[in-house]
Amino acid sequence: MLNRLTVASAVAFATLAMGCAAPAAAAYPDKPIRIVVPFSPGGGTDILARQLAASVAESEKWNVVVENRPGGNGAIALSSTARAPVDGYQIVLALRENMVIAPLLNTDSNTFDPLKDFTAIANVASAPMVVVAGMNSKYDTIQKALSAAQSDPGSLRFGTSGQGSMSHLLLAMLGSQAKAPMTHVPYRGSNPAMTDLVGGHVDLVGGSIASGKSFIDGKRARPLAVSSLKRMPNLADVPTIAELGYPGFDVVTWYGLFGPADLPRDVVEKINGAVNKVLQTPEMQRTLLEQGMVTQVGSAADFDKMYRDDYVTLGQQIKTLGMTAE
Repeated sequence: MLNRLTVASAVAFATLAMGCAAPAAAAYPDKPIRIVVPFSPGGGTDILARQLAASVAESEKWNVVVENRPGGNGAIALSSTARAPVDGYQIVLALRENMVIAPLLNTDSNTFDPLKDFTAIANVASAPMVVVAGMNSKYDTIQKALSAAQSDPGSLRFGTSGQGSMSHLLLAMLGSQAKAPMTHVPYRGSNPAMTDLVGGHVDLVGGSIASGKSFIDGKRARPLAVSSLKRMPNLADVPTIAELGYPGFDVVTWYGLFGPADLPRDVVEKINGAVNKVLQTPEMQRTLLEQGMVTQVGSAADFDKMYRDDYVTLGQQIKTLGMTAE
């Protein structure tokens, strides 16, 4: 009898303990959530992070702060998050360039493993790019530019925001599909590339819509094509590359939230739900569109599959294109 009572008491105590533990888990978050940004304040990623943090904080009544940790093309922020406590209080807003492309190009110097060291939380936005020419350029269509490159391989020069950047990938893939070899001229950022385009030093520049919009609006650059499958509402008259004879062509930057590996599923779902909630508001959709971005809503599982598949696919494409980090 004593043994039975002892066992029953132990079971009751365990049940009570589990019941007491449940509210603690449900209390997340009970302190500030830090969204780490891999770049300095003021850039596109930083602006997106601050808009997201403010919207989630207002919607959920959470304390959400943004912390900038620039350096190493995102490696410092990503490595820090990979080593952070597995509690959901430090997450990082990463993008395709530093979560997929940079690790693929720098296999000997990576400080994190993008496939093993992180938990995918939420896909936040995608950002199509635009290919532009100078207003006085003879290349007033993308077809004319590619035709010139086909006729005289290497003669056409395209500027990008840097070696191994998304803009580099965009124009390298376009040249490859069109069988139109072009000469890559990397810059330290989109603005120097656009400035040299206006000065006639390069023939084409590929870059984010946000970086090109002021040059387009100021009639200093002519938009030839956008890199997404669908046209962008803020450049509605500009055709997609897919429309111009390259079906399925779709090269965009994506932004997403990640935490350290093995982040508790309930924490992931709570953050994912809060982010999806604000991304579906007309205010957030309008704000991001003004910055050349499109909101993305979906489950953490879908985002996890997307970025892992992207790593494999881009790895094959980068190898085929012969892209390098230097």
